[in-house]
Amino acid sequence: MSVTLKKRILKGSLDHLPTLNSRVVRIFICSTFTDTREERNILIEEVYPKLQSYCKQNYGLEFQVVDMRWGVPEEASDDHSTSSLCLAEVLNCQKLSTGPNFVTFLNQRHGYRALMPSIPKEEFNQMMEMLRAMGEDLTVFDTWYKEDTNSLPPVFVLQQISSIIPGYKSKDPDAVKKWEMVAEEMRDKLKKASQRCFDEGKMSEEAKHKYFMSVTEEEIEQGILKSPGNPTDYCLCFVRIIEDIHHNLSHSKAWRYIDMSGNAVNQESQTLLDQLRENRIPKFISKEKIRRSKVKWSDKEGINREDHRVYLDSFAKQFYDGITDLLDRSISLENELSKDNLYIETLQHLTLAKERCAMFHGRQEILDKISSYLREGNPEPFTIYGPSGSGKTSIMAEAARKVQFEYHKDAIVILRFLGTSPDSSNLRRLLRSICSQILYNTVGKAGNVPEDFDELVVLFHGLLDEYKSDNPLVIILDSLDQLNEDHSSYKLRWLPRKLKSNVRILLSTYIETLEIVTNLKALFNPKSFTIVPTLGEELGFQILKVWLEGSSRTLTSEQYDIVQKAFHVCSLPLYVKLVFENILMWKSFTPLNKCILQSTLQESISTLFGQLENKHGRMFVERAFAYVTASASGLSELELEDVMSIDDTLLTEVFKFQLPPVRRIPSLLWVRLKYDVQKYIVDKEIDETRVTFWYHRQFIEASQERYLEDENFSAEIHSNLADYFLGKWFNVPKPFRYTAEQAKKYGMSSLDSSADRKVADQPIKFMYTDKEGNVQIRYNKRKLSKLPFHLAHANREDELNSICLYNYHFVIAKIKATSVIQVLSDFIHTKVRNPPRSSKSSVLERVLKSSQSTLQQHPDSLALEVCGHMLSYLADKKPSPEKTLVSECLKVSDESQKPIPYMMCYNVPSEALLYKMENHKLSYGCLNVATSKDGKHLVALGENNVVFFWDLMVGELECEIQALNPEECKLNIMGIEREKDLVYLSSTYQKAMHPFVIINIQTSEIEKSLSLGKSYPAVGMADSLKHVMVGQRIFCLHKGHSADVFSLQTGQHEHTFDISADDMIISSDKKLAVFHLKSSTVYAFYSVSSWEELHQLDVNGPSLSLCLSPTTHEAFVLMKDSGLVHMVNTNKDDGTIGQVLSRIKTADGQRIREVSLSTSTNYLILMTEDGLLLWNYKSSKLFKQFRIPNAVQPNHRVLDFFSTLLPDDKTLVVGYEGHLIVWDVTRGSIKTCLEASKSKITFLDVNSERNLAITTSKRNNAVQIWNLDAMGKVDSKFRPMTMRSSPRYMEISKTGDIALVRGTTSNDVVIVDLINGRMKMAISEAYEIIQPVITPDGTYAVLREYHGENVIKIWSTENGNLLSSLPLSSLRVKHYKCSNSRVVVKSDQENSSTFSFWDVKTGKLLYDFSVDYLNIGEIILELTHSDDEILISKNQKGEDVGTCDLLLVNIKSGKELFTLTGINPSRIQPIGSSGHLFFGEQTEGETRYLIVIDTKARKVVKREKTSPMPTSFISLDRDGNYGIDRVLNLYDLMSMKHVHQFDPEYKDVMQKNVKTKATAPKMMPNGEVAVWLNIRAGLVKVGNIKERAVQSVFSVHSIPISLGVSPRGLIIIGCEDGRLMLLQMPDSSSKEGRLTVLLNEVTNRLTMLSKDIYSGLTNNNKTQNKKSSVCSII
Repeated sequence: MSVTLKKRILKGSLDHLPTLNSRVVRIFICSTFTDTREERNILIEEVYPKLQSYCKQNYGLEFQVVDMRWGVPEEASDDHSTSSLCLAEVLNCQKLSTGPNFVTFLNQRHGYRALMPSIPKEEFNQMMEMLRAMGEDLTVFDTWYKEDTNSLPPVFVLQQISSIIPGYKSKDPDAVKKWEMVAEEMRDKLKKASQRCFDEGKMSEEAKHKYFMSVTEEEIEQGILKSPGNPTDYCLCFVRIIEDIHHNLSHSKAWRYIDMSGNAVNQESQTLLDQLRENRIPKFISKEKIRRSKVKWSDKEGINREDHRVYLDSFAKQFYDGITDLLDRSISLENELSKDNLYIETLQHLTLAKERCAMFHGRQEILDKISSYLREGNPEPFTIYGPSGSGKTSIMAEAARKVQFEYHKDAIVILRFLGTSPDSSNLRRLLRSICSQILYNTVGKAGNVPEDFDELVVLFHGLLDEYKSDNPLVIILDSLDQLNEDHSSYKLRWLPRKLKSNVRILLSTYIETLEIVTNLKALFNPKSFTIVPTLGEELGFQILKVWLEGSSRTLTSEQYDIVQKAFHVCSLPLYVKLVFENILMWKSFTPLNKCILQSTLQESISTLFGQLENKHGRMFVERAFAYVTASASGLSELELEDVMSIDDTLLTEVFKFQLPPVRRIPSLLWVRLKYDVQKYIVDKEIDETRVTFWYHRQFIEASQERYLEDENFSAEIHSNLADYFLGKWFNVPKPFRYTAEQAKKYGMSSLDSSADRKVADQPIKFMYTDKEGNVQIRYNKRKLSKLPFHLAHANREDELNSICLYNYHFVIAKIKATSVIQVLSDFIHTKVRNPPRSSKSSVLERVLKSSQSTLQQHPDSLALEVCGHMLSYLADKKPSPEKTLVSECLKVSDESQKPIPYMMCYNVPSEALLYKMENHKLSYGCLNVATSKDGKHLVALGENNVVFFWDLMVGELECEIQALNPEECKLNIMGIEREKDLVYLSSTYQKAMHPFVIINIQTSEIEKSLSLGKSYPAVGMADSLKHVMVGQRIFCLHKGHSADVFSLQTGQHEHTFDISADDMIISSDKKLAVFHLKSSTVYAFYSVSSWEELHQLDVNGPSLSLCLSPTTHEAFVLMKDSGLVHMVNTNKDDGTIGQVLSRIKTADGQRIREVSLSTSTNYLILMTEDGLLLWNYKSSKLFKQFRIPNAVQPNHRVLDFFSTLLPDDKTLVVGYEGHLIVWDVTRGSIKTCLEASKSKITFLDVNSERNLAITTSKRNNAVQIWNLDAMGKVDSKFRPMTMRSSPRYMEISKTGDIALVRGTTSNDVVIVDLINGRMKMAISEAYEIIQPVITPDGTYAVLREYHGENVIKIWSTENGNLLSSLPLSSLRVKHYKCSNSRVVVKSDQENSSTFSFWDVKTGKLLYDFSVDYLNIGEIILELTHSDDEILISKNQKGEDVGTCDLLLVNIKSGKELFTLTGINPSRIQPIGSSGHLFFGEQTEGETRYLIVIDTKARKVVKREKTSPMPTSFISLDRDGNYGIDRVLNLYDLMSMKHVHQFDPEYKDVMQKNVKTKATAPKMMPNGEVAVWLNIRAGLVKVGNIKERAVQSVFSVHSIPISLGVSPRGLIIIGCEDGRLMLLQMPDSSSKEGRLTVLLNEVTNRLTMLSKDIYSGLTNNNKTQNKKSSVCSII
């Protein structure tokens, strides 16, 4: 194909469209039947399954075979349609197939000759005259051929056999024999007549040959001799000659293999066959494509498996090799266009449009409106909409055809019939395809179009905004309702609101999809819509006549009357189409009582189904349509054939009177049925597979009602589909029972049997090797998509759980192949089938929801997510899907050498926590959050002016937009106009501009971006600036300075109030603006419309705030000095303005800190330090009082918190510190109180429409969405180890048994039992301490207070007792370290330092020594192998603090034993457990070296230069083989060289965020992996040292603030929300049964907890240890 053709197609021209191929290999098998049984059987049993796998795995193609010669019921021959159907299928294969499309077996039989189903009147009469002249009896023709004058020109039609011989359909032997005699008589006479006509020159050779041609020859002529392409590239011919058949003609089976006439060979047939086989075919197919074989006759059936095994094996191999060779060649020889997805996609839609246009007529009024829109319409999309079946698609097709004729001859038309292809069913793929086509037409190539959805939306809008071509661009999108709902497609955020003058977008949708129509009407002008009415009786009748004429048909006048009466009742286009398809079958001789039309669309569809059942068999139609409809989106032909082939109820009916060679449904059955409904179905691609489904919604509904209404039958259908997608019967014989008729006819000794149905394999993924030899994976999206759906609807819950929902391999494959959203949708199927469960989410469902963003980016973290949340299920005694899943995930992690939770490490999401929106681009404690009025969307302002939009119906990020270039101004203010669903953004950073950006929450569109006409460069905090949108103006207060008004349309400055105010209140009716005048007791009231001052209100004292009553006649003023609320008259008309109407105070005298009016305006909400009061201001009485529970009150004073009273005044929601408290207002009791965060809640909003609470917290970059209706539900499973505050510092014993952890609260110190994975006890609650230290054996904890005279405390880690306090002042102590027996402390005096050594058990001073210098900068204090020696640092004031002298000192004498200069004090650390090897960094001049110091030998034993040098302290493995610094530089310490850098793209991020050793990367003890934190993104990464690659990434679902590794190989992560995560790396040794050991160890640890051995961990109570006043056991 030429470049010119591609340009024409991609420009949208419908002229001279080329043929379109699809993603199927579809081969028509042509042959006579009786002589090829063995060949067909071996193909079905052995070859076709291999070809299916080959096509799917290597090319992602579906392999289909159309074999129309076996298993055909009598209905197929009763109406004489078989031949025409076969020819139609040959054409279909040629049209659809990629590569080979036709194979013929041409042996020694010419085959069956069918009677012509219709003969032109002139030709028929000519032959009848000839027969009459020959003296032949014509009675048989008078009976069987009737003239049909409805055909134009008229024809004689062969009558349906059963209409004349009623017993034929029931296979009555006499009836069958009678027909055979009649047919043979007519065949012979027609041959004679045609031959005589030809001889006399009255008929052409071609016309005559029709009466001699066999069905097989007719197919070959179509498939090879008249093939549109080169047959050598697409066809194969197999010839098998039985050499000695002429010596065996007397055999009873000889007729099967050669044409016989009586006991002799039919020479006429053989002559025709030889001519075809030896002369005609070789002219079209090359020799190598004609495979010839010779065999000998066998007395057993002629050809059989036993005697001809060698031949059959050779034949099977030749067939497989021939097909794969044709396919490979076809793929490799495909020209560039046929590989071009954009070209193929565009051509598919243009082809569909051309087909629709061929039948289009009328609708000129709508076409005129579209034409008017294209020429001069509004610069926005135009929508046509109407009921399903109203003809919208045909109108859109015709509109597309007319664009280049009526609008602009060079217009570029981008046309998509949505839902008819993979790139038009999913919004992301649709936008990608459209953008590619725009780019091709504008810059000549598709370019690099992004995959990311948000980037695609930006590109799409940008391409339209910047479209400058002289050739107008017209985008036509038909059936928006056919888009799937991924990316919130129905919300239309992706659709541009305004278009340039040379861009047009034409849309259509059906009216039943209310959400789309509603959203469209909310976005666009009413003039941009037109509704599609019914056709009307007159137009419908006109269209019908045009269609009949186009089909060379007409009706009798009586038949026309029937049609006209029907159209008087209903004239929907779909109804007209159904009528048309019905009357095409009416012959002029059809009795009027058989010409019946229903009066409604549904009745017409039902009648059509009934007619099809009568024609094709009730059970077959019922089950075929049931399978298609139950599939919900369609089945491929192979899938449908396969599933019907395992349906033994159907097969028993189909094969009731015959014994098939292979127990599969015959292809012809579906081909015939599909042919009869082809106008009402559509072939489209779903899950990368071409499927067939109903095109019209009414057909779906009618089929559901007719075939799937019965629950038991529906479950059976879904169960068979589930079995198919399970692959249950792949290569497995399926049992069945022969019918009594079969048993009797074939002499069966038993009715029970089994047979392999040759159905396709259904693995979760296909593995194949590409041309480069690389193993590739292609996921089986059909199985992943359909299996859960069908298992759920088959009520097979156990299998649904074990195979899909709770199967690790299934879930992770589906996440990788699709999305987490798709996995979550599988749980919905269960809820639909089990309504009582619908209100409750499973634990796994909640885990997947909360981990959604992480899993989408890092799907391989699934095992850790599941185990980390659900590990406690292993302790359950009873089996459960959850327990099985956790065990499976542990196994996967073990095998893949990825971290495994040592204990529960994540909080199981509460039933109340609907979603947790995590994004590292959000600021900590984000305040700028809002929801839409309907509660379906959430918007948040992130860093760098990025605005995020989430869909709260599914928890999915809808999009993110750049509100303003951050280089121009940083946005940090958000306000909301809830009734209008608008948010506005502004900034306090106004050096260059005063921005004001208005965004629609529903559409995620920037409606206005203004630079206001006055800026305030001196603005400080965000709350110093206040904006309010009032009508068409913006009121702005710069607190304490200026109050201004700006135009909402232009941003122009319109007015400045002549006041200086520090607060602004706008009344609820938007009529009053009230300002509190700075440094006064006066509030000034202004008219919003005229800006005139109306009056002033003096409240006679300093006030904190004011709020107005709904009438604005009263104000509620919170007085600063008294803490009371004054209800003050503000009505200037009654002469008592300023009068205090009542004084509101608390009963206990507490100060009121804040006052606000409830949403309902019925109550005042008064905030005190202890809680809230609801005050009925109308009766001036206290309604309810709510006190904050003592259990959640902290030690410090709480000055403010959040509260919202829902509009119904029944529920009060409070955000207090880190807790969310919900009160039942009517009862005055707490519904629930849960900890939402470890840090203070910084934002709380409640959406009453959906009963949602939205929170953010101070030390987290996540937005949490809470379901208030589920707040009372509490999970009973174990929670992870959690401290009172965030675990900031951790010290781990050298034994790896004990860890000492201090939180961000200085008196929050816990001892962690690392062996049993539990917090053992809390210590030092009475003391505020600095970073803790633990002895190497873990026996003692040594803590230092911030202040005091006895600051060093020694604690027992066994019982939590305080053993001793060392008499050292906090002013002197600078550093300390421990051995198992001693504590060494460095204390500074005025000009000297003292090193003192203390007995750790007794706290007694052992000895000390002093030095005459003080250390400036970091201090080295390292114990060595010798009890008498210590490493210390020495530097002086004025010296470089980055280097020091390293001294080895005798601790008893203070003598310096060894000295090194130029040592970096932050790099020194011990290597391994020897105690005498230390790693460090030394500087000589300008050169830096890595060194290893041996204190035993008292020398540097290694010194090397490397580049780059470490940027920080290096974490070493146990043996000192490898080390890693904070920017992930990896060093081989054997060679002292830099060998790798992990994640180099995150170097700057690591440099910025890793400030201390607590968050620095860590080497695991065995040196096999390194672990590090991405603090900003909340991720932990594990790098494989040997492979130099990241092998695992997982989220902590919080901010990781500390990281440690234990000598036993545990990873300990401290999280901002207080959790301590314990994980272990699997043992890489090949020890047998290690997984069993692992499972047992985890289960034992969990069992100990479940028995409440450590009661405090589960019930969170604290008990005072009797031996210590400051120790409490957790």
